[in-house]
Amino acid sequence: MVATTALLLGAGFAGAAGAASAGVAASRLQPGGTILRVPGNGGLPTISYNWSGYAATSAKKFNYVSSQFVQPAVTCPGIPNQLTSNWVGLDGFANETVEQDGTFGLCGGKHHTTPEYSAWYEMYPAASGNVFRVKPGDVIDESVRYTGGKFHLAIADVTSGKHFSYVQACATCQRSSAEWIIERPAECNSTETKCFVTELADFHSTTMGDADARVAGGKVKSINGFNNYPISMINPLKSGGFISLDTVGPVSDHGFTATWDRSGTTLPLTLGPRR
Repeated sequence: MVATTALLLGAGFAGAAGAASAGVAASRLQPGGTILRVPGNGGLPTISYNWSGYAATSAKKFNYVSSQFVQPAVTCPGIPNQLTSNWVGLDGFANETVEQDGTFGLCGGKHHTTPEYSAWYEMYPAASGNVFRVKPGDVIDESVRYTGGKFHLAIADVTSGKHFSYVQACATCQRSSAEWIIERPAECNSTETKCFVTELADFHSTTMGDADARVAGGKVKSINGFNNYPISMINPLKSGGFISLDTVGPVSDHGFTATWDRSGTTLPLTLGPRR
């Protein structure tokens, strides 16, 4: 049975399965952030409330992670708070920072039937920033590189030619893991006093290809070149137990495919402190 209360890496759940508290006016989207592990799941297999995909670890520090994917189209059935995000990053699998960039798709508009897509970046626990709009079917190239004592976050829409980069130092970032993730993000009110993990929007399927990483002093290698761990995204049930929200396939030579299964429910949470 899944426990209903937990303190988690970078965030904590405030309640069990179900909709976010009544009256929450969610106005701040927070893609990215650390993994929200199911209580008691400190090891393997890795079960998470918000992440699915793969994480890699190494005895040496990572200095590069990248992927290329086709922006998946989102189907919007008219239900609020449905989102999905593809991203790559360093850290967050076993610590409280994440250096990451990617895209999200959400169900917007007055009746939540209009798909909207955007590229974003984040140096969590600092807030994320949206950088340009993307379209389903666009080829997206994303990477995080550590060089010269700074993190270089870069994302490009190969199809449209749009691109963005961001450079920042981080003295507390450990570079202990690399990740290739499909996530259901968090939303908050404007003061971030009430937040929740969203439902997982129907992305049908998505393939994170050219999924590579590098450690200090090493060569660029695919996921299979490292100790890699599949991550399953689940939703707790009021009756106990849980259901899976998507299915993550095995790693091929340079990537993997995730297939949407169901949306789940929103889950209240408390974000960690900002820096």
